[in-house]
Amino acid sequence: MMSDNNNNSSPEKTQEEAMELVHELQQVTLAMLKDIDKVCTEYNIPYYLGEGTMLGAVRHKGFIPWDDDIDLLMMREDYERFLQIAPEAMGEKYEIQHYTTMENCWTPLLKVRLITDSPKFRQSHIAHVTPNNGPMIDIFPLDNVPKLSSPAQTWQGTKMRILRGTLSQKMGTAEANSFPAKVLRFASHFVSREFLFKCINKNYTRFNSPDNQYIVCLASYYKVQKETFPKSAFGEPVRVPFEDGMFPVPQDTDLILTTIYGDYMTPPPPEKRVIKHHF
Repeated sequence: MMSDNNNNSSPEKTQEEAMELVHELQQVTLAMLKDIDKVCTEYNIPYYLGEGTMLGAVRHKGFIPWDDDIDLLMMREDYERFLQIAPEAMGEKYEIQHYTTMENCWTPLLKVRLITDSPKFRQSHIAHVTPNNGPMIDIFPLDNVPKLSSPAQTWQGTKMRILRGTLSQKMGTAEANSFPAKVLRFASHFVSREFLFKCINKNYTRFNSPDNQYIVCLASYYKVQKETFPKSAFGEPVRVPFEDGMFPVPQDTDLILTTIYGDYMTPPPPEKRVIKHHF
């Protein structure tokens, strides 16, 4: 009987401990967000809270309780400006991880990574490509497209998933545990990292005419149909409460969050409240 009680209580204790660690990591990344916000304000670089971070701001006025990272969005021009000034402006506390700033880059987007000697909050799946694998913030570029949807844009999204998957297999940051992954692992032996990044960047900016009135976030793991919006949905950033600060979100968060998540104000059932990034 006592054995049964112990077995029943143990998972609850483990979950409680995990949530305490998530909260601790959130406080670290919140401090990082404040540093990024300070730099963006100083250099007049607009940005938005994105994806789960935007959802947290709207639904929780802070982090989704089980979320373990922060996502930001920048229009392509602002993204490129941030990439130019960030290595110096963010200071020695941080590494700017991008294919133009590091040799063994494995990611098709920009990451601001905290440089730390602490063994806490490490991403072991990238430890072989960089010793700086601690707390990070993802910054996603936003690019122009001509329509809300089209066959060419669907292919653009599919091609990005293929290129990103091939890059992950080449750099050994994902396991080849499915047939498509095995195919990409095989294909990765015949292309260079430099070639993959050239293709990724070309694919990002394929439709980047300023006359195009729609925006897509191709670096997202969601399909392109969930990540394409009218330009007016973003507009001038609006500051809203997030934890103990005020941070920018797009003009029409309802349209964006409904497109991505559906009924975004209803939290998922407990079994789907999972930690994503395996720190």
